[in-house]
Amino acid sequence: MSDPFSWSINLGRWAGVPVRVHFLLVLFAAVKLLGASLFDAEGEGDPIQTAAWLGLLLLALAAHELGHAAAAWRLGMEPDEIRLWPLGNLAGPHPVPVSRSREAMAVALAGPLTSLSIAAILCTGLLFADARMVLNPFGLAGSGSGAPTVGGEPVEALGAIWLIGWFGYLNWVLFLANLIPALPMDAGRALRAYLAGPALSATRDGLIAPWMARSFAVLLAIIGVIRILFFSPNAGGFELLSLAILIELMVRHETRMLEEGGYYEDSLFGYDFSEGYTSLEGSGPKVRPYRENALARWRRRRSDARRQRQTAKEAAEERRMDEILAKIHTSGRDSLSPEEQRFLARVSTKYRKRTRTRG
Repeated sequence: MSDPFSWSINLGRWAGVPVRVHFLLVLFAAVKLLGASLFDAEGEGDPIQTAAWLGLLLLALAAHELGHAAAAWRLGMEPDEIRLWPLGNLAGPHPVPVSRSREAMAVALAGPLTSLSIAAILCTGLLFADARMVLNPFGLAGSGSGAPTVGGEPVEALGAIWLIGWFGYLNWVLFLANLIPALPMDAGRALRAYLAGPALSATRDGLIAPWMARSFAVLLAIIGVIRILFFSPNAGGFELLSLAILIELMVRHETRMLEEGGYYEDSLFGYDFSEGYTSLEGSGPKVRPYRENALARWRRRRSDARRQRQTAKEAAEERRMDEILAKIHTSGRDSLSPEEQRFLARVSTKYRKRTRTRG
């Protein structure tokens, strides 16, 4: 249990898919309930209302993950293990199947599209009741409340319109959050599946996805700090800052995987099943050679260039030293210029230190 990404509560297997509740979802719910009990925050000051929309969040997460699972089953892929957290499935970096990159990308996008469809349907339905769903991801007027409005005013709490509006708002937030092209968001998984495609094989070991993720993490952190300093406590600043930190942790985990090699899977277990299972008889497992990523190649090239400069400098010093020694042999040491004497003293000292170190 040393890996914090694995800290979760097991809920068993649902339709063959392992389902867990990550501790971040438990922590998020506890903080929201505690805040609603201790502080009279606008739109979240009632613990019962907070518990109600947290229950709706669980339903929205279930629908979101059901979209992923349905797409995986439809395309004949194995659904991922589900670790529920406030924005979907907290799945870290894992090898991408190159041969099925398109299917993997479709499965990754199925969840956000499911959330968007639910939000669009409920938003349209609320219009028939003269109500408006909140479209600001930070809540009504940036207050953190997703309660729908009628005539610009929030509707009665815990009513049918209130529940429908909150459910639509939570699905809308899930859709927007999962558009961030960084793990653990769905757009981050879709981007990695896209980069795994055969047409983009040259970019597989690059740092395009981690750099993009880190850029969005910095942007989220800046926006979070601004909202903490200049907006209300429920304006989403702390959530954005926490998300930025989580993305940075994911990037570091992913970078380690890239440096170790073997981030993309060319075929299951290293075998090519394109010719059937009999292909195992004539070939052993394919061991994929280690391939440097872009950062490792840059470091190696910089190190090689530094060694070449040092070698050239030492060769030039040796030639100059030979010239000075020849001059001393023919004309004596007094014939040396002040600059040549300084050079002789400096190089002699360096060679003595090098000999002493080696000894």
